[in-house]
Amino acid sequence: AAEGAGLKARRLSTSLPDEFTVDHCELDKEYKSAGSTPFRRGKKIGDGATAEVRLMRRKGGANDDVYAVKEFRARNPKEDEGEYVKKIKSEYSIAKSLHHPNIVETVRLCTHNGRWNHVMEFCAYGEMFTLVKDRHFMPSEHGVPHYKTADRLCFFKQLCRGVCYLHDHGIAHRDIKLENLLLSTTGALKITDFGVSEVFSGEHPGMRAARGQCGKNMSPSIRVCGPGICGSTPYIAPEVLSKQSSYDPRPLDVWSSAIVLFYLCMAPPWSEASEKDIQYLSYTHMWTDWLSRHPDGKIFDGPDGQPKTVNAFSRLDNPNVKRLMIKMLAPDPKHRISMREVLATPTMRAVECCTPDGFGDEGGEAVGKVDARDLKGAKVQVVKKHNHAPPKGGKLPGFLQHRFDMGAGWS
Repeated sequence: AAEGAGLKARRLSTSLPDEFTVDHCELDKEYKSAGSTPFRRGKKIGDGATAEVRLMRRKGGANDDVYAVKEFRARNPKEDEGEYVKKIKSEYSIAKSLHHPNIVETVRLCTHNGRWNHVMEFCAYGEMFTLVKDRHFMPSEHGVPHYKTADRLCFFKQLCRGVCYLHDHGIAHRDIKLENLLLSTTGALKITDFGVSEVFSGEHPGMRAARGQCGKNMSPSIRVCGPGICGSTPYIAPEVLSKQSSYDPRPLDVWSSAIVLFYLCMAPPWSEASEKDIQYLSYTHMWTDWLSRHPDGKIFDGPDGQPKTVNAFSRLDNPNVKRLMIKMLAPDPKHRISMREVLATPTMRAVECCTPDGFGDEGGEAVGKVDARDLKGAKVQVVKKHNHAPPKGGKLPGFLQHRFDMGAGWS
């Protein structure tokens, strides 16, 4: 793995100032170890190519006032110091500006012994990747999986809500995958790791004009991303994987989110979205054949209303969910459904969800600035529909693992 945040960190597409308007402090002045041993940093709960993560408490806070502190590795000697710091602050500024029930709250930017640290909300059940790896979505010895269809669809709807919030505020994540989805003790799925995210519209939250807020001064036109692979191969959309032209980053997030649901339902339909993969090649041929009869690319309910699919789609026993996946996995991004359109479908509207649509009113609008420590007492009424806790006696150390490897980086 590459050292430092160099190749893994986001490639800046906006013209940014040399100095962000970002406040930071010394880590030890505000935070302490979450363990019982004084003068030591918190217990390590995650390790990756670009950072390690430890548990810490806010000084003067309650015993349960615990945070995940992501400490970035030292700068690669080949990387310019100014660019390195700019990337760290850019990622922090974006993450700090986001306030949604399905996005990890970022609290503080700190330094410790010359290293940069992001202080974040702690999600005690860890990565969705671990829950899938430990087969909690697979049939058990009794023939029934721990997480059933209702759980899968609830998780998926939470993911779609989080991504839709990002897109509505001019930000694309660009590395949606199981490793970047965490589970809180309240059953909330939360998106994390904005190391390769892109501000495609409006002011960058780190710029003075934005005042730390996302979605400021957005316009109908968007800033496209230049050719180059960003993310993790199984989740990357074909227009990105081809590296042939610039692309709108929003359809990439839609594609990646659909692949997440396939992982929750067993396995993805292909290894990568390129002609190297026989399954994907067959899928594109089915789309091409269908488009020859329906050139507008609009899928409908009826005879020949959608392209034929490869075998993996048969794992989706609900025909409406299957149709939605086809819309989200259209090989041509111009035929791909948007995330707001995903949530507006009768299929998704019918899915029972455990989390609110936002921290604001019923319309889902986020209001004001929210600090992670304030969320514990937030008066947000949610009807608990599912128990998303992992099985008792599970591999707790695995659940606590957070790996901030930021995907395969750029190539």
